[in-house]
Amino acid sequence: MRIGIDIGGTKVNMGFISDSGEILLKRKVSTLDSENPEALAVRIAEVKREMAGEAGFSEADITFIGAGVPGTADTRTGMVSYCPNLQWYDVPMGEYLSKAMGKPVLVAQDSRNGALAEKLFGAGKPFDNLMVVTIGTGIGCGIVLDGRVFSGGMNTAGELGHITIDRKGEQCACGSIGCLERYTSGNNIFRRAYQAFPERFENWPKKCESVFDLAASGDTVMQKVIEECLEDLAAGIAGAVNLLSVEAVIISGGLSEHDMVIEFLRKRIPARGYYAWTHLNRLQVLKAVLGSDAPMIGAAFIGTDCSRS
Repeated sequence: MRIGIDIGGTKVNMGFISDSGEILLKRKVSTLDSENPEALAVRIAEVKREMAGEAGFSEADITFIGAGVPGTADTRTGMVSYCPNLQWYDVPMGEYLSKAMGKPVLVAQDSRNGALAEKLFGAGKPFDNLMVVTIGTGIGCGIVLDGRVFSGGMNTAGELGHITIDRKGEQCACGSIGCLERYTSGNNIFRRAYQAFPERFENWPKKCESVFDLAASGDTVMQKVIEECLEDLAAGIAGAVNLLSVEAVIISGGLSEHDMVIEFLRKRIPARGYYAWTHLNRLQVLKAVLGSDAPMIGAAFIGTDCSRS
């Protein structure tokens, strides 16, 4: 049995996972604003022991423990160098978790864990080269090349949301200018719609879902806003496909639940791409199948070679 831990900005998603990727038991734990990383590791270990007791598992049954964080993590050292949502800088989370668990714990970026899970058990199974793009409050991306999760020489691969699409554009939360995420994440789709057409939201909750609900109700103005945002996203993804030559782009996150998002990207990513691959008509744009559990499942398999050869 394996344990996968997905540490987020507001909660920890932890599960006991079989070798075939089945979730045997799952628990969500709220994070505390004032909690330091070492104390969080201790609390996660306490919950793990409670879960094991409930399920009748012993320490000997646990063969692997992995954890994901919403930031830059070095799996070799366990160091989380940058995690803005948790305000972590140079945190040895692998060491803290290993000490608390009494077993080695590998740590990786959550988007990479999500991509690994989709490759092993989800929509990415037929492909050795793929990207999983998560559209939520931000834009995340995990990359699998030749059957292995790709981290890059500086361990920063996959920052799709922070490629520049407008060098004279708006400032992103990361501090840079004109980032893709600033124009295409769920929060920013709402921001663009509300700034341009505030009157449309007089009787609607001020959030991204309202933009899609209005569009679904026939509001052509909101439909146009969404299309403009998705056109920017399609251009960014097409640029990544030009660079990486992946066979599949898998869309995950809350916005992937809207069929219009998948269908629009399926048409417009090739339209923005390089002829050398677009004329082959081989790129698959697919919806993820594992949902919000993907990073947790993938954490339980960090380091797995999942090539088909």
